[in-house]
This record gives sequence, structure tokens and C-alpha cells, in this order.
Amino acid sequence: MFRSEGLPLLSKRILFFAAVIATAALQNTRGLLPDFFGARLFPLIPLTICIGMCEGEISGLLYGAAAGAFWDICSASPEGMCALYLAFAGCVSGILVRFFMRGKLLTQYLLTSVFTVCFCALYWLFTVYIPIGDSRNELLLGFYMPTAVLTTVFSFIPYYFVRFISARLKDEQTE
Repeated sequence: MFRSEGLPLLSKRILFFAAVIATAALQNTRGLLPDFFGARLFPLIPLTICIGMCEGEISGLLYGAAAGAFWDICSASPEGMCALYLAFAGCVSGILVRFFMRGKLLTQYLLTSVFTVCFCALYWLFTVYIPIGDSRNELLLGFYMPTAVLTTVFSFIPYYFVRFISARLKDEQTE
């Protein structure tokens, strides 16, 4: 049987979806986030991982798919690559925190660094290396890996935002 959703749960879902939309707009609009020596931030990855860590694997999967779909609209990657990857990252981070790890800041840094490095390597492989060949190998170490490091360094911002929203708007029926 379906249970009725309380106002805190609905508010939390709306806030997370608005955060995904706002973060996608920040990430995909050039000039809104600063570039550090040519490296850009990919804040949708840590946001998805944090939602998966704090809200569970199903929420991580759904919000990751939505964030990836917004990213796919503006990206040069193969159709659906970002949506599939972020859905996978959100779901796996939720499963890992539920069964094996604790939902702490260090865990978030570990998961964000691993998933961001893997995403940057896959993105480089499918959008730069395979279509162009050996002439763009310097982009991997010159742009994509510094982007992964920069994203990991600033990933505490979505972590504290998601933790604050999750703690503030708890569902009374699950307590």
C-alpha cells in the first residue's frame, strides 16, 4: 500500500530537485563558476554522491539520472553517458554507505575523488581520444585530471548543503 507523504519529505524532494537544476545551470553555463588554471568544476558529481549518501540508493539513482540528463543536454558526450554514470554513482554511493561505510565527510571525499577521476577518464576516452586519436592525449593530464582534483577539493560544499537539508527535513514516519 502507498503511504501518504508528509510535508517534510515533499519539501526535501523539491529542494533537492531545485538544487540539481541550479547546480546544472551553474556547471553548464560558462562564466558562472570560476576556472582555475583552465580546470573547471563538475559540481553535479559530488551533489549526486552526497544525495546518495544521505538519502539512500534509490534517491541517489533518481537524482543522479536527473542531474546527468541536465548535463547531457549541454555536453559533447555520447547520448545518455552522463545520466547513466551519475545514476550509477548515486546508487553505488548509497549502497556503500548503507552497508559498508559511514556517511562522513572523509567518505564523501573518497567517493567523490574515485567517481570524478573515473568520469573524467571515461569522458576523455569517449569524447576526445577515440574520435580524434593520439593528438589530444595532453588533455587528459592538462585538463581532465586537474578538473577531477578541483571538483574533489570543493566537494565539501554540496556535502554540507545536503546534510543540512536531510537533517532539517526528516520524515516523521520513518523515525
